Amino acid sequence: MRQILLIEDEFIIAKDIKLLLEKDTSIHVKTARNYEEAYIHFKANNIDVIICDINLNEEKDGIDIMTEFKQLKTVPVVYLTAYDSHDILKRAKQTMPFAYLLKPFNEVQLKVTIDLAYLNYQKENDSIIENSDYTEQLEELTKREKEILVVIASGKTSKETGEYLNISSHTVEKHKKNIKKKLDLNTVGELVGFAMRSNLYEVS
Repeated sequence: MRQILLIEDEFIIAKDIKLLLEKDTSIHVKTARNYEEAYIHFKANNIDVIICDINLNEEKDGIDIMTEFKQLKTVPVVYLTAYDSHDILKRAKQTMPFAYLLKPFNEVQLKVTIDLAYLNYQKENDSIIENSDYTEQLEELTKREKEILVVIASGKTSKETGEYLNISSHTVEKHKKNIKKKLDLNTVGELVGFAMRSNLYEVS
């Protein structure tokens, strides 16, 4: 079970994000409106990913909270913000977040970003798995299937993948189905994880 800490002071937004992410039964979201609630959840649970709104109506904003939490434990952070401000992003950069999501964002953007944050962090902390372990599986994929897997891992939808590779979204879906069957995987998140762990795709 992946534990996600969502720090968001707007109730409706927090509720929507929680419902969206928990469609995946392997995810449980803890919500916090301020520093005090966030600190309690952070200390009491084994948090895998933090989603944090930068602009909180509190004395401490999201960047302040992440600066403090970073001293306690390293956890991948995805910032939410409604403002594409250079000064704010410069401050946020000091906490080394995995990504920023500019409001409004869609379901696919959020889900893929969270999956990538989690999987990339797991990869960085898993020195046992080697690329050679996946050589045989990679050889089962065609060149086109590998291309599609890399593009999907970059966060693109089937439609965007089709446009990028100049093929139809229907063709992309057929390839995805074949890839899942060959690799014995079930979800897009698992495809992304395979692409990253096999070094087929690297997060820059």
